[in-house]
Amino acid sequence: MEYKIEIFGTKLLIDNFIMIKNKNRNNKYYWECEKRKHTKRHNSNNEYCNARAVTILVDGNHIVNDNSFLNHNHGPDPCRLLVKKNIKYIVSKALSSRDKPSQIIQEATSRIPVNSQPYMPSVEATRKIISRCRKHQKPPEPTSLSQIDIPLNLCKSFNGQTFLLKESTIESHKIYIFSTKDEISKLVNANYWVMDGTFKTVPSIFLQMYTIHAPVGGNNSRILPLVYVLMTSKQQCCYERLFEDLISICDGFGFDVSPKCIITDFEKAAINAAFKVFPECQQKGCFFHLGQNIWRKIQSSGLATKYGENEEFSLQLRCMWSFAFLHPSDIPNAFDQLKDSLPYDIQNYFEENYVHGKVRRKFRNGIVSRYEPLFPPSFWSIHFNHENNIPRTQNKVEAWHKRWKVLVGADHVGVYRIIEEMRKEQQHVVGQIQIILSGQARPKQSSKYVKRQNQIQTILNDKENRTTLETIRGIAYNLHY
Repeated sequence: MEYKIEIFGTKLLIDNFIMIKNKNRNNKYYWECEKRKHTKRHNSNNEYCNARAVTILVDGNHIVNDNSFLNHNHGPDPCRLLVKKNIKYIVSKALSSRDKPSQIIQEATSRIPVNSQPYMPSVEATRKIISRCRKHQKPPEPTSLSQIDIPLNLCKSFNGQTFLLKESTIESHKIYIFSTKDEISKLVNANYWVMDGTFKTVPSIFLQMYTIHAPVGGNNSRILPLVYVLMTSKQQCCYERLFEDLISICDGFGFDVSPKCIITDFEKAAINAAFKVFPECQQKGCFFHLGQNIWRKIQSSGLATKYGENEEFSLQLRCMWSFAFLHPSDIPNAFDQLKDSLPYDIQNYFEENYVHGKVRRKFRNGIVSRYEPLFPPSFWSIHFNHENNIPRTQNKVEAWHKRWKVLVGADHVGVYRIIEEMRKEQQHVVGQIQIILSGQARPKQSSKYVKRQNQIQTILNDKENRTTLETIRGIAYNLHY
């Protein structure tokens, strides 16, 4: 006689009866009814069930050797059997997918009849089942650099390529570079790079996750993250090592790396390191971060409230941001025309750091000697971006950072957790590249954004008929910190 047999860990399902493993000797397994030792819990008659069964393991399959399991003193419970199977499915899904617990629970619930659902564990209990099995699958999160031992599966991308490309030590600092050969090939062929750091989501034993983005896809391009770096320091020597490691990685793949333009977030250590390692590369400041820097100064000067209440005052402060659209050589004169209408703290900050530089010495004849500004106009002007095929703004990269925070979903997650999120994002990028190759058009920009960009372009096209201050004031109407 054939019996329907299924295995659930240490439990055996024979013809809809659940039996628990008692012992085994070699390939011979002894089973007893699950109610044998838990009568009061399972059997309303307070009687033990003495049913037993013996199976022989042959080629990985259990074959019934004894029919004593027929001696059950109770009937089968089909609802509990469905629940057992569903829990097995939940565990399998939790281990094999990246779905959220709520998604797994909803899918599992839809697999069983409505009249069996009351027998399922509560949602909270099911969440704990998912959490436990996933936790056992992963090594404990390191709490110090010395404890980091990245599992082999996290060192590979989802399609099997090497993902951890380089691990470097500089004195007491560490750098981990994650990417794949395919993404590196896209990076070396890109017209420009955009580099930026993020801090909130990174593990507490690291300082930042530094990302390198670049356009992929020619005329149908998207700006995508291609390299992810975990760093414990923002010192210049660490950035130099990062760029040197990138050169080494490219050499190993047989790629010649020579970036034409690097756009950074006004971090002097990264800028200096890029100048040193890539001396022929043009360095540009990110337009978005220029606005952020000015806004932070407005806030620290206690002017944020006035900015929000007085439109004329607000417009004057936005004019500083609009200087970026001018030719670099026109910016100092334009600033001198505007500066007397600016609050002294703001005027002095912008003059010293972005236009003329700090005063070195004042001579009796009125001549003023100055140091070079920290960020000269040639660094942050976006006047030539259009003819160099570089977007004026890097809002796509900022949108990615917002998306990343949502995806990670927490501050200062564990080391292995953030690497897993990087792997997921790398897989997402692979999909985006395939979409580009298929010829699918870029997502449409918001009508509000397009309108503002068109208005700015109209002003720039008409600048010959405007004074410089009229030009920057017109642009300022379309900018908001």
